[in-house]
Amino acid sequence: MTRKRWVALAASVTLVLAALLWWMVTENDRRLDAQIRQALERYEQAFARDGVGATPTPPRREGYGRSLGVLSIEKVTVHRDGQTLTAEFVGALSAGACGADYTARAVESEHAVLIVVEEHPHVHVGARACTAVGILNQVTVRLSRPLGERAVLEAERGMPVPSTS
Repeated sequence: MTRKRWVALAASVTLVLAALLWWMVTENDRRLDAQIRQALERYEQAFARDGVGATPTPPRREGYGRSLGVLSIEKVTVHRDGQTLTAEFVGALSAGACGADYTARAVESEHAVLIVVEEHPHVHVGARACTAVGILNQVTVRLSRPLGERAVLEAERGMPVPSTS
């Protein structure tokens, strides 16, 4: 085999391996996007059937624990402008090796707003064990339009959460 063919073969293998690595790294993102779409679809179906205050059928889950690294929201406060929401959830401290940082986003549909809170644990180095004590944390998201009569859903199960003004 000529040197030119070896180089072409090596380049092809490298591209295939890079694509495979990308596919594996982004799998959870694709699964979370599908979970979000399904949760909003379940709520829209429940809304069509029951109207305002509808409660969708929760999804069946295998096993225990969080699904795809998203946290369940305890309650939401709607700010005066109607477009800013503060969500409360139980998570880790923000400081230290056992802590975590959080990001949040709102995914909106016609009749619901689904808040996605993702946890980004700090790197834990060493033999020290972390405690499982959770604290109340908050994140704030801004909607593209006022909440109005739309329901607020949490991303873990796609269920409505209490909201106050």
